[in-house]
Amino acid sequence: MSLSMMFLLPIAGIVIDLIFVKVESIKKFTALIVTGVVVYFNILLLNKTGLKHVLPFSVMGQNLSFKVTYLNLYFSLMISGITFLTVLFSLRFIVGKKNSSLYYIWLLIKTTGMFGLIFANDFLTFLIAWEIMSWSTFFLMMQGGGKAYESAYKYFIYAITASMILIAGIAILYLRIGSFEYDVIAKGFAGMPMGITLLTLILFIVSFSIEAAVFPLHAWVPDAYSNPFTPITSYLAGISTRMGIYAIILFLFGIAGVSVIDKFVIIGAVNLRYVIGVFAAITMIVPTYTALFQHDAKKLITWHGIGQGGYMLVGIVSGSALGIAGGIFHILNYLTYVTLILFCIAAVEYRTGTTNLNKLGGLIKKQPIAFIGLLVGIIGLAGIPPMNGFVSKWFIYRALILQGYPFLALAAVIGTLGTILSVYKLIHNIFLGQLPERYNNVKEVPFDMQLPIWILTIATLLFGVFPGIAMSLIAKIQESFGLAVVPYSLHGIQASAGQLNMLVVSLTFAGGLVIAYIVYLLGHRRKHVIQYDNYAAGHFLDKNVPYNFNYNFYAGFEHIMEPYRKKIIARTENSLVSLAEATGDYLRRLYTGNVSTYAIYVLSAFVITAILLAKLF
Repeated sequence: MSLSMMFLLPIAGIVIDLIFVKVESIKKFTALIVTGVVVYFNILLLNKTGLKHVLPFSVMGQNLSFKVTYLNLYFSLMISGITFLTVLFSLRFIVGKKNSSLYYIWLLIKTTGMFGLIFANDFLTFLIAWEIMSWSTFFLMMQGGGKAYESAYKYFIYAITASMILIAGIAILYLRIGSFEYDVIAKGFAGMPMGITLLTLILFIVSFSIEAAVFPLHAWVPDAYSNPFTPITSYLAGISTRMGIYAIILFLFGIAGVSVIDKFVIIGAVNLRYVIGVFAAITMIVPTYTALFQHDAKKLITWHGIGQGGYMLVGIVSGSALGIAGGIFHILNYLTYVTLILFCIAAVEYRTGTTNLNKLGGLIKKQPIAFIGLLVGIIGLAGIPPMNGFVSKWFIYRALILQGYPFLALAAVIGTLGTILSVYKLIHNIFLGQLPERYNNVKEVPFDMQLPIWILTIATLLFGVFPGIAMSLIAKIQESFGLAVVPYSLHGIQASAGQLNMLVVSLTFAGGLVIAYIVYLLGHRRKHVIQYDNYAAGHFLDKNVPYNFNYNFYAGFEHIMEPYRKKIIARTENSLVSLAEATGDYLRRLYTGNVSTYAIYVLSAFVITAILLAKLF
């Protein structure tokens, strides 16, 4: 019953919203009630692992089936939670927005597709859900119009490519093993020839890496996620990209198995997992430092979203119990603080009409709730205690060092340094510095928009001080895959695994803040002045002086780094684009319009396919 309701409720909401597509109040109310009740049924599923449901019809002669596992429960809780909060925040934000008539409909379709993907018990169901998710993402990105159209089409090209690669991988498994079911494939996977196994691994990992935005397959994310409405940016950045990470976890541990993957050794200790780890390390560094060059708050955070995926992936492929737990835990932590940050940015946009960092500043007293939420969020993003981002990053750092991956650990630290630099720019340019005159009458957003911010603020702190809440489910995920489990406690990790007590860390951190505040109070006498009672370069400021030191915050750093960025990153990206364009131009010439030529193509393709299948199978 609970599993069926996870699908029936969103579908019912879609139908109702389609019927009343022109009645905004009904669409909003339906979406809010449906997503709220879905959260309730999701919680009921926690005690029903192993529950399986087979649909009463078949596709291509195969039954579509769903199954409840600890892994998909972990993700479904995140999906249902963020969907509800996104709808709640959107109730006021979307009012009056152009091109938003189908906003809630595509949101519910996207959610249904993600539920189908994670609860799927076979690759045919997985593929159908993957397509529903991809197409609904495309249309959801287009909500808002303008630049959103162009960026949505960029995503569409990547999504189609990922789907074609995925279909190829699934076809090979079906032809070799004769089944789409996960359990059957998992049993037969280890018995496949090494060549076919490696080919299958590459196809699946590349396909899922496109969805997960792993470098260099990440270029679609910044524009695609930053151009739609900001609540959708938070929804997509918070959970959508993590469907690729979910698929990687499922395939590596639930289908292929670590022992099979580790058979592919390149040289010495460098195996297939390490190669994936190298790409994850690059993903941690390049997008994170690219965020420094952004002057739009949404785009800055979407670049960080790519980088944070690198932390998840490097922890997962580390192979250790602590690293895998850290990678899985980081997915949840990232969801809480990045959604929190983007909701706070949306709150600022709602009142000021912009997310341009060079046009903001000084809003700390005008929107204190958004400031507190953003502060908590960036502390989590930077991996600083006592927020939850510190815990999962600590797991990952320690796992990489203990597993003998010092260069990957160094990459993680370098990525964190870049994160700290850019999030300081984010909070400074929005809330600190000089308040532009045009924002004198700005005020905090209504309570219904504040509520999601408060909920996520509490969650970010809660999972930081009490990581055992999440670790209890993560441990069951590891057990279900036959992996070692990290000995955890409510406040962290037991001594046998490294001794991390977040209650002690949090109290120490809080104590330091109290001491610093006391020192501040005991210091020199303070005098509050208005912002124009100030001077710069020997000149006093007044309302007629267009002075804002937030503008181009890291201009000096950009001046130093820009040549390297152009020589290395930009040239690499341009080379890939040129290669794609040249390939496309060459393939275009194959379409001659001559029927005889096409017949030769078909015959040649048939012969080549027959030869390859004969060698493979």
